[in-house]
Amino acid sequence: MELPEHEPHNPVLRAARVAQEASNAPKKIAEERVRSVSIDLDKVKQQAAEYLREQYTTDGEMICQICKGVLPFKLDDGRHYFEKIEFLEDLKNRYYQNYLALCPNHSAMFQHANGSRNLLQELFVGMADQRLEVLLAQESATIYFTKTHMADLRQIIEVDCTRTGGSDSANGGIT
Repeated sequence: MELPEHEPHNPVLRAARVAQEASNAPKKIAEERVRSVSIDLDKVKQQAAEYLREQYTTDGEMICQICKGVLPFKLDDGRHYFEKIEFLEDLKNRYYQNYLALCPNHSAMFQHANGSRNLLQELFVGMADQRLEVLLAQESATIYFTKTHMADLRQIIEVDCTRTGGSDSANGGIT
C-alpha cells in the first residue's frame, strides 16, 4: 500500500491561513469541576488484571480474547500490555471476573462499535462452547473464554441477579 502524500498547492497562502488559525486557537485553560468517581474501581481493575493474566497467558505469552493473537507489545516491566474492559455493564456490582483482556484495537471495537452490546448477557448465558459470537465494527467476531473464566462469569451473573431480585432468563439471569 502506498502512503498518502499531500502537498499544499500554494505553500505561502496555506502558511498564512494556518498562522491566522493558530493566532485564534483557544487557550489551554483548566477549571475545577465537581465529578463523580467510581468507588473501588481501581482495586477491582487491579484484581482483574491479575486474574486475566493468569487466565489468558500460556508459555509466557498473553493473548487477546477476540483476535486470539499474542498481545502486540510488552511494558518496560516485561508484562504484556492489555486493556481490561468490562464485559457486562448492566451488573449491579463490580466483579473482577467481569472483565475481558483485549488488545487496544479490539478494546476500541468492543467499546465503540459493539453491535451486540445490548445482547451480551443473553448471548453469554446461552453460549454452548467457549466462543461467544458477537458483532464488532459491523463484522462477526468471537470472544474466547477459558472454562474457568466462563464458569466464574456464570456464577457472578447468578449472584448478581439474585441480589437484585431477578433470577429468570427474561431478566438475563440463569435459571
